[in-house]
Amino acid sequence: MNAKNFIIIGGGIAGLSAIKAIREENKTDSVLWVSDEDRMPYKRTKINKHIASGFSKDEFALTDHHWLMENHIELLFDTAETINTQKHELTFKHRGTLKYNKLIIATGKTPRLLNISGLPQEKIHQVHTARQVENIVRSAVKAKKYLVIGAGVEGVETVDQLVKLGKEVTLVERNNMVLKRFFTPKFAHLMEQSIKKAGVHLLLGIKDITYCETESGASLITIDGQEYKIDTIISSIGYLPNTKLAMDSDIKCNGGILVNEYLETSSPDVYAAGDADEHPLGQITGLWHAAEHQGHLAGLNACGKQLKLELKPFRMKTEVFGDYYFSVLPSSNSLTFIEEEKGNLVRDMYFKDDKIEALLMKNDGDRAKVYQQALMEKWSLAKIRKEIPL
Repeated sequence: MNAKNFIIIGGGIAGLSAIKAIREENKTDSVLWVSDEDRMPYKRTKINKHIASGFSKDEFALTDHHWLMENHIELLFDTAETINTQKHELTFKHRGTLKYNKLIIATGKTPRLLNISGLPQEKIHQVHTARQVENIVRSAVKAKKYLVIGAGVEGVETVDQLVKLGKEVTLVERNNMVLKRFFTPKFAHLMEQSIKKAGVHLLLGIKDITYCETESGASLITIDGQEYKIDTIISSIGYLPNTKLAMDSDIKCNGGILVNEYLETSSPDVYAAGDADEHPLGQITGLWHAAEHQGHLAGLNACGKQLKLELKPFRMKTEVFGDYYFSVLPSSNSLTFIEEEKGNLVRDMYFKDDKIEALLMKNDGDRAKVYQQALMEKWSLAKIRKEIPL
């Protein structure tokens, strides 16, 4: 039976970051990278932002074959089905069984299932994988009326792209504001104004959605008693950690794969990093740079380091309807609040003992990295006004 020193499961940024960290410490041991998609691992956050323009198969690839060969990384397109953690064996759908010395699970997240009365799952589009987004791009040739369910970051970005294609879009959300996970009511209102100005039919606080087909076969959606004829339905109602492989292999999970501060799972020599994880205080991060950071740490620890994870305040950023948004929400109501505006630039800052703890900003994207640095280093208000003046 073949054996690999390191196997990394998951073709996202956490997986690649783990591999780069391993190669920082170890130039020669065998490394196998496993992806269950149909192309080079890619930057997933790019795909739904390019519905209007379309994209080539490997346009957003995280790396290329030359880098993999140069660093002696074997890339396997297959699905990992079970892990025998006692024997250190991993069984694949096609490849068979391999032994590992160290295993890193970076399986990411999986879309929540949308359940609407009468609506078959095969009629629901997702924007999680490149292939799913390619299906939406193809649908745009004929479809004119779109329903997007879920007004989180991904849903709003998808709507922005459909508007650029000249489509009629209805956006619905069960909460009473958009981007509830990342915005204060003030910033949600700013974005809602832009959405409506773009001609999108925005419906918040939705209670009931049902589906049926007309005699001609057209899709008819009823939203809180109001009927809408729809050509294409897109679900963007959030994600759950992809714990299937870990659970099937008796690795302890709760909401996500349970890891300690060193990103070790309940099984020896098995680590987990990124969106699939649940951290010691119950945190599930779900942001690109957080996954990148965790992957790097998991890779180093798999090489024998003992580095503790510190969950940092990584930001959410998005650019839609001509506006740029940046958000790190405050963790408590006891912080000192400072709001500043100049023209179309808006920033709300939250301080504790004159050290910045949280920030929401609109339309200052050119300085986003400086704002991130300020949050990481906990700048004072005076330093922010000096280094990032309005």
